[in-house]
Amino acid sequence: MILNVTVDYTKESGGSSLTVQQCSQTLGGQIVSLTRPSSLSAFGSYSEGCIHIPVEESFLGNAYNYLSKSNAQRVREHIKAADLVICHHLFRYHNQLILQECLASDIPYVVVPNGSLDPYVFTYNNARKQVWFVLFGNRFFRNASAVIYATQREMIKAASRVSGARGQVIGWPVREPQNLDRDNCRELVWSRYRLPRGNRLYLMLCRLHSMKRIFEAIRGFKDAELSNAALLIAGTEGDYTMKQVSSYAQSIGATNVSVIGPVYGSEKEELLAACDFSLNTSHRENYCYSIVEGMSYGAPPVLTPGNDLALTLAQADCAICCPDYDDRSLVQALRRSATMGYSDTATMRDRAREWARKNATFGAFRENACQLINEITNSSVCFDVVGES
Repeated sequence: MILNVTVDYTKESGGSSLTVQQCSQTLGGQIVSLTRPSSLSAFGSYSEGCIHIPVEESFLGNAYNYLSKSNAQRVREHIKAADLVICHHLFRYHNQLILQECLASDIPYVVVPNGSLDPYVFTYNNARKQVWFVLFGNRFFRNASAVIYATQREMIKAASRVSGARGQVIGWPVREPQNLDRDNCRELVWSRYRLPRGNRLYLMLCRLHSMKRIFEAIRGFKDAELSNAALLIAGTEGDYTMKQVSSYAQSIGATNVSVIGPVYGSEKEELLAACDFSLNTSHRENYCYSIVEGMSYGAPPVLTPGNDLALTLAQADCAICCPDYDDRSLVQALRRSATMGYSDTATMRDRAREWARKNATFGAFRENACQLINEITNSSVCFDVVGES
């Protein structure tokens, strides 16, 4: 049995929880999450079937997902019953429990950092993370059977932190796009969000967090002075609220920017099908599901260097990438996207769709992940699971 262990497996977590869900659905196995009760009550579980172990309502609970003795024992029992443990995220209490129990019971474990080893992560709370490495982290990676990265660039950036660990690049999949009529979706989106009909649509789908550089994106979109274009910002609140983001757009006169909040299901699919380009200006994205989802619907992305897929997508000529974080570079990239001819835009849309088809399917993910897991466990039980395709 494969056990996925994570923290705060709630809808608020977005892409990081999607990784856990995909591992469980595609490879089989149980999900156990060390979850803050307040987060679970406010946002709900990311998906059904997860065993949520409540963390302590304390500073350590909020900062480290620390558990009471009895709840820690519950996690230990789940680990002991597993044939393989997949650990998602770093710098939390579950890493310590996995290290202890897997070594004691001779159970192999795999680490999925989800971008937690990116240099940007160590620009804040650095002292706490360095202490974690000294106390647990170095042993944690030294004894791991493998470390799974979403991109080659993520693995390269992590090398100095975990030298010697067995790294494996396995790109995360996105669901097959729905067969939606693009023209109908555009009409729906223009009407739903009260946009002038015919506007070129840009979608920024992300958590409203300072790391995503949302204010910089709004400023760049405004300064690009794109005629007949609108930017829709969709996502759950983070350290910014919807009101704060909307107020900033209004304060600088970015009248063609709309903050629409979280979107799910058919509303999200219609947005992806309708948009001309997706936009991501984040400081750090080790993969960015929303960008790949948009590509599967034929929406090429406009990216800053913080996205680890930027160079790969630029080389495939299915994205427009900024060379740096300067506001002027973003303005130039946006203007380039807005002035592309119809045939050039259509060609880039086709290339984006094709890249997603070749590199981000459930079939490719399952084949690569199962090969790694079966090597680790010296068995073929992984292939008994029927995954998505």
